[in-house]
Amino acid sequence: MVSQQVLVKNFYRALLSASYVAGATAVGGPPAGAMAARSLATPLGVASIELAAQQATEFTIDSKAMSQGGLILEPTFALLGEDGPELVIPLKKKPRSRKQRANDKKKSRAWREANSALRNKNG
Repeated sequence: MVSQQVLVKNFYRALLSASYVAGATAVGGPPAGAMAARSLATPLGVASIELAAQQATEFTIDSKAMSQGGLILEPTFALLGEDGPELVIPLKKKPRSRKQRANDKKKSRAWREANSALRNKNG
């Protein structure tokens, strides 16, 4: 578990640093990217990346893996598709507008196609 946390935290460190510099470069050009990279090398920059990476790691490690199925009764963050294809189906219908019902008919065709593809794949 510790090695998994280290791996995930290192991933987030790299992702956060790279996206910060890339975003600054996209907005302000190369000079802004250089300033962003320089600011990451300061103690405050290192601390902010560490804090963000730690929070992201805890969130990722604590998210639910749903490969064995399960019932979700409240809003949650979950890992889907980690063990192959999965379906997420709401159990409660909400009132739908005419446009939404028309879109549902299109989706039901996609649902049938996805279902038949899974049946063919799984035998």
